[in-house]
Amino acid sequence: MVESGTRQYRVDYEIRGAAHTFAIELDGFEFHSKRFAFSYDRMRQNDLAASGRVVIRFSYDAIRLDTTRCVAQLQTLLERDSLLRTFLIPNPQVAVPDDMNPDPLFALGSPEQTTQPQAGRQMTYFDSVRHKINHRTLRECQQQALGALVNYFHGGGKNAACVMAVGAGKTALGVVASLALASRRALVVTPGTVIRGTFDKAFDHEAVGNVLYGLPGGPLIPGCPPPRVLTLDRDGGAIRSISRDQLLAADVIITNFHSLGDGTSPDDLLTKLFDSDVDFIVVDEAHIAASDSYQRTFRHFTSARTFLMSACFQRLDGKPIDADVVYRYRLVDSIAEGNAKNLRVHRFAPDPEQTTYEMVWPDGAREEIKGRAQLLELIQDERKLSRITAKSDAPIRQIMRAVKAVLDEQAAIIYPVKPRVLFAALGERHAEQIARIAEEHGIPCSHLHYSMTEARIAAVRARFEQDSGDLQGIVQLKMLGQGYDFPPIMVVVPMRPYGSFSECYQFIGRGIRVLTHPALEGRVGPRQQFLDVIYHAELGLDEHVDTIYRENDMDPRTRHEIPDSWRSSPAGGDGALPGTRGADVAEHPQAFVLFEQGAIEQRIVHDQERVEQIRGERERQALAQRYAAYAAATAQPVTFEQYVEIMKQLHE
Repeated sequence: MVESGTRQYRVDYEIRGAAHTFAIELDGFEFHSKRFAFSYDRMRQNDLAASGRVVIRFSYDAIRLDTTRCVAQLQTLLERDSLLRTFLIPNPQVAVPDDMNPDPLFALGSPEQTTQPQAGRQMTYFDSVRHKINHRTLRECQQQALGALVNYFHGGGKNAACVMAVGAGKTALGVVASLALASRRALVVTPGTVIRGTFDKAFDHEAVGNVLYGLPGGPLIPGCPPPRVLTLDRDGGAIRSISRDQLLAADVIITNFHSLGDGTSPDDLLTKLFDSDVDFIVVDEAHIAASDSYQRTFRHFTSARTFLMSACFQRLDGKPIDADVVYRYRLVDSIAEGNAKNLRVHRFAPDPEQTTYEMVWPDGAREEIKGRAQLLELIQDERKLSRITAKSDAPIRQIMRAVKAVLDEQAAIIYPVKPRVLFAALGERHAEQIARIAEEHGIPCSHLHYSMTEARIAAVRARFEQDSGDLQGIVQLKMLGQGYDFPPIMVVVPMRPYGSFSECYQFIGRGIRVLTHPALEGRVGPRQQFLDVIYHAELGLDEHVDTIYRENDMDPRTRHEIPDSWRSSPAGGDGALPGTRGADVAEHPQAFVLFEQGAIEQRIVHDQERVEQIRGERERQALAQRYAAYAAATAQPVTFEQYVEIMKQLHE
C-alpha cells in the first residue's frame, strides 16, 4: 500500500532505488476495459506520478506472449537508477511462461486462489477446480461482475455486492463466485425455499440446465467433478438431525436464513458451524439483509468474505446496504443486451383523488379507511387481510379487460406458446374474487395461498406452468415472489399496495426474463417481447414505477390511445355507479375495499433510442476489445474507425 497525498493505493510491485521509485502494475484487461475503470486508472496513475513514482504497466497478455520484450523494457527503465543498475543481469535468459493460464481472472486471483493451498492447509475442492473455470461460458455481464469481484477481493475487500437486474443470471454468478472465491467452504443463503431450490438445482450436476455443466455456452468446470453440496431446509425436517460431520463433509451448504437459527439451540446450524468452517458467504435477494437473522449470520462468521446479490439495493427499511457495490447491471442494460423483455405499463387512473375503504366488524360497526397509508397498516393484519374484497367489481373488470386484450395480443406474437398472467392480491377472498372475474373474461385462472396444502399448491402450479396445463392465470399471495422465474409470464398485475420498492420490483420481475422456445427461434427475439404491467394508480405504485425510470435513465412515453373496448361503461360494467353500494352487501365478507371507476393509460417504460444507444455503446466496447487484440498482433494495423467499418461490412 502506497500513499499519494491523501489517497492510498495498492500497487503490485514497488522498487526503490537511490534516485527513483518505480511502481509496477500488472493489468488484466478484464478489469481495465470498462469506462469507469478506464477513467479511474488514469486518475490513479496521475496521483502516483505526482508522488514522484515512475509508473510501469504491463498487460497480462504481454507478459504471457511477449515476455522478453517486457523484461527488456523493465531493465531499460531500472538502468536509470545508479543503485538498481548494479542488480541488473546483462543478456538475461528469459523463460517464456507457457504454463500461464490464459484466463486473466486466474492471473489476478489472490494468494489463496492458486492451485496450491496455503502452508499448513490441506488441498480443498476449490483449490483443484478454481483454475479450470471456463468463464467464457458466462454472459458478458456475468463475466464483468465476476471480474469486478475478483479484483475487489484481491485488493483486500471483504463485503462485496452486485446489483444484477432480473434475468441477468444472478444464480449462475453466485455459483461461479463460490467456486472461484471460496477456499474451505461456501455458504449460500437465501430468504426462502423458492430461491433455495433454484440454487439447489444450479449446483445439481444431474439437473437439466444446471450451472456446472448445463449452461448454453458449455460446461463451467469442464473435466472437473461437481462439489459436494448439502441443501438444508427446516421445513424438510433435516436441520435437527444433521450432524456437524455431515456439514463439514460438504463443499457448499445451501440453506435459508430461518434454517440457520439464532445459535441458542444445539440443533441450530449456527451452533454446529464454527466461524472458521465457512470462508465465503453468498446472499441472494440481499435487499432484505437488514433483518436480524442476516446480521446474526454475518457476526457468527466474522472471518468470511461476503457476496450480496440483488436486483435492487433499496433495503426494505430504507437504509443503505452494508457492502461495497462493485458492479451494477441495470434493467435497461439487460433489455439492451436481450436478457430481459421490454417493459410496458398500463395504469388504471381512478377518478377521485383518493380511494375510500371500509371495514365492517362482526357487530356491525364500520370503520372508514382512506388512502394507501391506512391500507398498508391494515394489510399487516393477516386476519383482516384474509377477508378483504373489492366492494365493486367495476375496476377489477376494467383492468381485466385490459389484461385480456394484452394476452390476446401476446398470444398472436408468441404462438404456439401460451402467454400467462400473474396477479397479486390483498387477501384470499380478494384472490378468489379476481380469479372469478378473470374466468368470466375468458382467462382460465386459479389462486394460490400459503394456507393451502403443498399437494394443492403443486397441482395448481402444474396446471399453470405445464404446456398442457389448463390455467393461463394465477392470483397469488406472497407465494410466487422472490426467485420465481417463469418466462411465459407476459403480464403481471399487482392489485395490492407495496410498502417498499424492492418488494414491488421483485413481483414485476417475475415475468421479465426473456422467453426462449424452439418455435420462436428466428421469428420472435428479445426485441419483440414485452412484459405488460397493469396496475391501479391509487394503490400507490406510481412512485415505485418512477423509481424504475430513475434507476435506469428511462424515458417513459405514451404509446398510443387505449382502444374503446378496454374502457368500462359509465355504470362500471355491473350496473352500479362508482362508489355506490349494491343491495347484496350482506352477502359480502366483512371487509371491503371500495375502488372507483377510471381510465387506463399505457406507457412504454423505456426510450427505444436510449436502449439502442446503450446497445451501440456495448457493441463498440466489444469491437474495441477485438481491435486491441488485432492491433497487438499486426505490424501496421488500420485505424479503429476503419476496423469498425470493415467488421460492419463483414456482418452485413
